[in-house]
Amino acid sequence: MTWGVLIALLPLGGPVAGAEWEAPPEERARTSPITVDEGTLLTGRALYQKHCASCHGDKGKGDGPQAAHSREMPGDLTDPELQARLTDGEILWKITTGLREGPEIIMPSVAKKVPSEADRWKLVAFVRTLAAKH
Repeated sequence: MTWGVLIALLPLGGPVAGAEWEAPPEERARTSPITVDEGTLLTGRALYQKHCASCHGDKGKGDGPQAAHSREMPGDLTDPELQARLTDGEILWKITTGLREGPEIIMPSVAKKVPSEADRWKLVAFVRTLAAKH
């Protein structure tokens, strides 16, 4: 699946759908400042279950109960090609900013629901484990 995004910001703060949904280069280049351990992954998994699984599914395949109601099917986070293509910084940027097309939310931002950037990095760390469960 290809997500589109014109690198622009809405007054609400998120990118809008258009050509390619790509993080700015400085965001793609970011690396995680956290140590990944069992506690990190437990926190990341809890955040994933609360904020992501309804669309991306419990195992990350894009088959959550809300996926059928989405205009765009959620990405399959178990896809090794997708995992290889995205940097940790880009995953963080995407979950932080979300994606909108006009007033329609394509992927919600978790920035307000998960205000701690360290916790969002833990979510990124958990998302990385989904490919191994393919």
